[in-house]
Amino acid sequence: MIENILFVCTGNTCRSIMAEGIFKKIKKIPHFEVKSAGTNVIPGTPPTPEAISVMREENIDISNHKATQITTQLIDSADYIFVMTNYHLKHVLKLDPEKHDRVFLLKKFAIDQKTRKNISESNDDEISDPIGRGIEFYRIIAKELKKNLVRIINRIIKENK
Repeated sequence: MIENILFVCTGNTCRSIMAEGIFKKIKKIPHFEVKSAGTNVIPGTPPTPEAISVMREENIDISNHKATQITTQLIDSADYIFVMTNYHLKHVLKLDPEKHDRVFLLKKFAIDQKTRKNISESNDDEISDPIGRGIEFYRIIAKELKKNLVRIINRIIKENK
């Protein structure tokens, strides 16, 4: 069974494409199709130089990525949609309210093993936007994504046994 994973952020030039790249590198089973998109995209925009650089440090090449706008087709094809913030979650649900059981805050899904509750009242459950905050902050976000993506992969595998 192939699991279709979609990562969503704002511009699809840093957080979501970094998550896609990291997920593809660390996944433990080959049955995942992974994509990323943004809620406010200039189509075709490349990743930020900082995202490219930090991913190269992880031996992940995202340099050929071109930003993609989130669509109902991408939402329909995804088994799991991981968003970075509550804003992204609300945006996806506005496009397709019936998919509420597939859309999750990435960080909350990774740490909350008991429930599939999506919306959080806490900004602690969000992945911060590194745009304009320097390469060190990109490294922090990459580390945070990697830690949470390992947990997500393990949870998905466990839920689908």
